[in-house]
Amino acid sequence: MPHGTLARPLRALAAPAAGALVALLALSGCQAVLPGTEVPNRAATEENFREPEVRPELVPGGSAEQNLPFFSEVLREFAVGTAPVEGRPIVDAVAASGFDRGAMQVSFDRSKTDLVADSILVSVLIGADCLIGQVQTADRTFVTTVQPALTESRNVCLIGNTRPIDW
Repeated sequence: MPHGTLARPLRALAAPAAGALVALLALSGCQAVLPGTEVPNRAATEENFREPEVRPELVPGGSAEQNLPFFSEVLREFAVGTAPVEGRPIVDAVAASGFDRGAMQVSFDRSKTDLVADSILVSVLIGADCLIGQVQTADRTFVTTVQPALTESRNVCLIGNTRPIDW
């Protein structure tokens, strides 16, 4: 087969395949769910919204695992509040509680097709681990977890493009 003969059919397939991949990635961004986490509905998770008997405290210099109860409480307090489920108010709440804004990442408020995001993800890098929280836009349910940081340098918590935290 002459050089370039096979390339023409492959080029013809590349554009539709690339379009399908872009569509898949765009749609997958509409429902961001933490891996291995079921999306709760508010009725099933009312206990998540209950105030704890003893409020957890920030452990300055502590690990992500040690600070998970406090991070969860910060997101619970946000979820029972009235601030819009958007990146800025969530980041502001987490930062106001004592977490380092410079160690945070947050997802975008709107999709690439300008739809309101189904949920907002926020993370705080602590050492080589990440506190990750997700707040659902529709019913304000939330989940939190600790996951290892990503990349070789262990300095990324959320995959993909995230919103700059420049305020």
